[in-house]
Order: sequence, then structure tokens, then C-alpha cells
Amino acid sequence: MPDIEDCLHQVMAIRGALGASLIDFTNGLTVGAIGRGPGGDPHTSAGGTADLVTATVHSGAFAGQGRPGHIEDIIVTAGNGYHLVHFVGTGYGARWVLYVWLDRMLGNLAITQRALRSIATAIVAA
Repeated sequence: MPDIEDCLHQVMAIRGALGASLIDFTNGLTVGAIGRGPGGDPHTSAGGTADLVTATVHSGAFAGQGRPGHIEDIIVTAGNGYHLVHFVGTGYGARWVLYVWLDRMLGNLAITQRALRSIATAIVAA
């Protein structure tokens, strides 16, 4: 079973990954980080990521029919790259998200989403 550091190294092995973090979105704390963040340090983006996740989770617009609160990913397309947030675990007990900053020219959103699903499964199993 891989540990959190191994999982973050797997995220960084995704083509175009510039930085990755595992974040507890309930309090904005970084559980682990690797690479760089949009502001230089990957730890500084944790608070903003937590705010984005909290706003999304508490919005009625994103509650799935028959599965309230079930959101798998959040993707933000920005001038400085793609920002992907993947929920680790499911249900109301899920507190962690995997965040990856992806280069727009090198990265592939579909491949990255698939890889994040696999990596998140390994984190839950650890």
C-alpha cells in the first residue's frame, strides 16, 4: 500500500503536472504537497482550494439527484493552467481532496481525472 508521499509522487508523474497537494478542505490544512503551486508554494493554495470546495459542496446547484453531496471533481480552467480537485472517498465523511495544477499545453484532463481516481483509491486504502 502506498503512503501519501508515494501517492503525491504518482500525481506528479502525470504528464503536465506542475504541483499537487492533499488537502483537508474542512480546515484548509495541507496534508502533503509536492512540486509548486500557482503562487510558488503549494501550501499557500490550500486555503483557496478549501474555500472553493466548501462553496461547491454547500451549493444546492451541485447536489446530485438521488445522491446529495456527491461531487467527484472540480475543474477550473485558468490562464495559468488547469486546476483539478478530486474528492478522496465519498459521502459526507470525506474530508480530503487531491489538488493538481496542470500545464494547459502538456496536460490532458481526461487522463489526469482517471489517474486521480486511481490514486485516491490507493489513499483511501492506505
